[in-house]
Amino acid sequence: MKKLLIVMVVVAVLAALSTVSFAQRGMGPAGPYPAIDPQKAQQYCKEIQPLWQKDLQLRGEVLTLWAQPNPDWNAIKQKEQERAALKVEMHKKAHEMGLPYAPAGKRGLNIRRICGW
Repeated sequence: MKKLLIVMVVVAVLAALSTVSFAQRGMGPAGPYPAIDPQKAQQYCKEIQPLWQKDLQLRGEVLTLWAQPNPDWNAIKQKEQERAALKVEMHKKAHEMGLPYAPAGKRGLNIRRICGW
């Protein structure tokens, strides 16, 4: 009985400590998205839609190149560099318009959520 009580206390302490470690900043949702002016967002969406479509096209081309039996690494590198340049251009436009921007996975401008694509 005493051993069972000790085991249960150890499990309870570990559970309490694990909840604290999972509650650290960055381990879950970081809160609501920043406030965005709807007019600026719609204007931004109109301006970057061609860039977004080009990025999707390049993504498909990269996936096609990867799927080949003998991938052309130089072509893949070139397409990835084009995609990176497009993403930088989209971030630059967001910055110029005063919209929050951040790399993927960070709390910034979520294009798909704002533009509805």
